[in-house]
Amino acid sequence: MQESALPVSKGHDGTVLNAAELESVLKAQQQFHHTNLGSLLVQEKVITQQQLDEALAYQSKHHGMKLGAILSDMGVATSLQIYLAVSRSLGAPVVCLNGFDFDHRALALITPELAREHHVIPLMFHEDRLVLAMENLLDTAAIHAITFITQRAIEPVFAPREEINAAINKFFDTQEQELELDRLELSDYYYEDDLEIWKEAERLANETPIVKLVDNIILGGIHQRASDIHIRPGSKQVDLLYRVDGTLVKKREIQKGLLPAIVSRIKIISRLNIAEHRLPQDGRSRMLDGKNIVDMRISTIPCQFGESIVIRLLNKGEGLRSVKDIGFNPRDEQLFTHLINKSYGILLVTGPTGSGKTTTLYAAMREVARNNLNIVTVEDPVEYEFEGMRQIHILPQINFGFPQALRHILRHDPDVIMIGEIRDEETAKIAVESALTGHLVLSTLHTNDAPGAIIRLVEMGVEPYLLKSAVIGVIAQRLVRRNCPHCMAEEDVDPFIRTSLKVPLDEKFYKGQGCERCNNTGFFGRLAAYELLAVNENIRGHIMPGIAASDLRKIAVAEGMVTLTDNAIQLARQHDTSLSEVYRVCLEVL
Repeated sequence: MQESALPVSKGHDGTVLNAAELESVLKAQQQFHHTNLGSLLVQEKVITQQQLDEALAYQSKHHGMKLGAILSDMGVATSLQIYLAVSRSLGAPVVCLNGFDFDHRALALITPELAREHHVIPLMFHEDRLVLAMENLLDTAAIHAITFITQRAIEPVFAPREEINAAINKFFDTQEQELELDRLELSDYYYEDDLEIWKEAERLANETPIVKLVDNIILGGIHQRASDIHIRPGSKQVDLLYRVDGTLVKKREIQKGLLPAIVSRIKIISRLNIAEHRLPQDGRSRMLDGKNIVDMRISTIPCQFGESIVIRLLNKGEGLRSVKDIGFNPRDEQLFTHLINKSYGILLVTGPTGSGKTTTLYAAMREVARNNLNIVTVEDPVEYEFEGMRQIHILPQINFGFPQALRHILRHDPDVIMIGEIRDEETAKIAVESALTGHLVLSTLHTNDAPGAIIRLVEMGVEPYLLKSAVIGVIAQRLVRRNCPHCMAEEDVDPFIRTSLKVPLDEKFYKGQGCERCNNTGFFGRLAAYELLAVNENIRGHIMPGIAASDLRKIAVAEGMVTLTDNAIQLARQHDTSLSEVYRVCLEVL
């Protein structure tokens, strides 16, 4: 790829930052030489030549399938990597939309509905062409539709989907929404009778402005990669916060008078009791974001200033990963893949709440599912739906918990059993028995480290001699926040942190300083720090009554296990995260 033929922006990461730079790059486009997509992916070491040959062989047998879709299905390249490579192969500019000086005449050419449907947004005009930011530059349906609507030729440029959606929300949704909310008659809303307040709230919950407001709150969370949406009532206003990369970020304040209508609307879409305001409630719903279905878990709790709401977003398009996406080094990726392809045994994933255990389990199941096996899961609740798997949602209120479900599963001829969590002795013993009778069992456990998982099972009442034969591996993990690459600078590390983590006092580390792209947090995305304990013959020989987790850890390290803390420090040395973040996440295992 002859990159010298195509001028890049002044942005230090090669992205175009404003209209003047974009105009300059577009004028130079005729000098660019097209590069083959597959060759470019190999050249940039996204895939290997062998993987490309396999994909091309598959494509030759299945005419009509695009190479990018095949590579994505194979799990060797992510959609974003493919879309970026497509833009580079076509010589299209990569544009940063945060802070971009949009031409409002261009924005006025399309409707918000059209922009949301195709995930595109107009930027400016270049000669007589409309410059259109889009993620998939090969989406001919979107290009044809907007060409027809605007009656202009389209000049496509690349921008990440989350930036496109944020721009749509900024320029279209928010402005319309505020105007419509201002038209609502809230003056009639303040009644002395609490019953009348909620009757009015129920009426407003079905009004278009409230429906759009709630939809935009949820879609805003989806587009900004939030794991949770918090609607938090205060004495004078309601705060809207998104949890992004583990950090709560305040997005806006909402009029206090709108809270009952918002609460009622959310209860309606999640099928909760709209008349109950004194007790907590839990519900479920779904939101359609283009072609992507996002599952939601809704929790309401009555508080001092009104009902507080938290919406957990389970975005299948974002949340599901392959084993390659977890972040293993090559040695551990091979070892983990070997473990999950065994025909029997227990593989445990451990860590505190929010450490990515379920994501790792689902990645393992996606890998196992390629072998055409009968996979049955028992979950509380079912977070992501898989085609071809039987997923069971336990209902403790009718005495249908993990033990009851597992007894019936064993009569259902499973090859692989996934247990959402081992919580008690009965579940643990059934899991061990299942592993010993020829089933692969995947499950989670709440322990701080990998050796501690084996000790916890012993404490639950499972005999050590059974564990020797049943447990094949344990992975303990944490999620560390990834440094924002756009504002990263040298980190000023507290000497106490260096001493605690046993790193040299003069070694340099880096940390995001905070910018518009990362919501001024200094972090963008998360990655896993982990330790993988593969139970070999030597470790099995030391699983006995009375052994301490510390002793088991020493043996595991001697057998080649890299500790979770050392793995996280290595991420900091690669500038992926900061040393202070490593200390925060790994404090309990130091």
